[in-house]
Amino acid sequence: MRSLRKPGNELLAFVQQKQAGKLIVDLRQNPGGNYFQGLHHLIEPIRKLAAINRKGHLFVLIGPFTGSAAIIDSSLFHTKTEAILVGQPIGAKPTEYSERKQMKLPNSHLVVSYSVRFYQFAYNDENATRPDREIVPAWAETKTGHDPVIEWCLNYSADGSTMP
Repeated sequence: MRSLRKPGNELLAFVQQKQAGKLIVDLRQNPGGNYFQGLHHLIEPIRKLAAINRKGHLFVLIGPFTGSAAIIDSSLFHTKTEAILVGQPIGAKPTEYSERKQMKLPNSHLVVSYSVRFYQFAYNDENATRPDREIVPAWAETKTGHDPVIEWCLNYSADGSTMP
C-alpha cells in the first residue's frame, strides 16, 4: 500500500508556500485503503493549519464512489476539522466492520474473507454519510468537464456574502 506521507507533506508545503486561502480534498472517486494514512498524513496536519482549518476554507468532496477508508476519512475531516462536506451522499455510514482476514474452509476448500474489527465513527442512525451541501452534477456538466461541486467550493464565502 502506498504511503501518504510524502504526498501529504508536499501538499502541506505547497499550501503554506502559496499561502492558499482554500483547500479542497476530493474523495469522490477514492475507493479507500488505510484510513490511518489519511488521518496521520492529511487530517491531523491540516487541522493545525490555522489559515485553512476554518469555516469556508476547507472542503471535502464526497459522493457515491467514496469508499471504505475514504468514508471514514471524510467523517474524520468533518469531526476533527472545520471542513465542509460537499457533493452527494456516500450511501454508507462510517460505522463498519473492517480489518479483513481470510481462511480456507476445511471441507469445500473455499477461501472466505471475514472482518475482525468494528469501527464506529458515526453516532447517529443515518444510513449514509451526507454532505453539508448536496450538489448532484448533471450528466451534461460531467460530459463537458464542468464540475459544479468544485465551482461551489471556489465561490463559497465564509460570511455568506457570495455563497451560491
